[in-house]
Amino acid sequence: MNQDHPTVQRLQEKFGEQHFTVEEFADMVTVTAPKSILLDIMQFLHDQPECDYAQLTDVIGIDYQGYPKPSPRFGIVYPLLSLKHNQRLYIKILLEEPDLTVPSLSGIYASAEWAEREAAEMFGFVFEGHPDPRRLLLCDLFDGEHPLRKEYPLRGKGEREKFEKITRENA
Repeated sequence: MNQDHPTVQRLQEKFGEQHFTVEEFADMVTVTAPKSILLDIMQFLHDQPECDYAQLTDVIGIDYQGYPKPSPRFGIVYPLLSLKHNQRLYIKILLEEPDLTVPSLSGIYASAEWAEREAAEMFGFVFEGHPDPRRLLLCDLFDGEHPLRKEYPLRGKGEREKFEKITRENA
């Protein structure tokens, strides 16, 4: 664990050590936090000049179904970038069904809008307070189905059969 990371030290000073865990793998520092303080953490990392994580580069959904160690089934990872300090930091939130609701970060990071819409469609996450929750990738045939969940069959659920076949006669 990289407790010496300057941003981790600032987070511990601000929020206390009991609120999150820190992991390091291949020089990537990941802070796992409860969703109840997600907005506070992200606002702090964005606004503090000592942190200055001005860029949210993606919103990554993870389905942990089938992993050997028991944990909540889903995770959302927010990769952050501070160009000013040349640092990256990953914030992870763990979620368990049936409550897959997290606050939207679109009020802090404009780049969260499209990435949150994609994660909502592919995994079924609900981003509370998102300004535009319309579908981004899938048509209405996928109602209630989330293709990046591990229970979704590899061959699909009959999407091809739902479309009308076009032949020369009916074209």
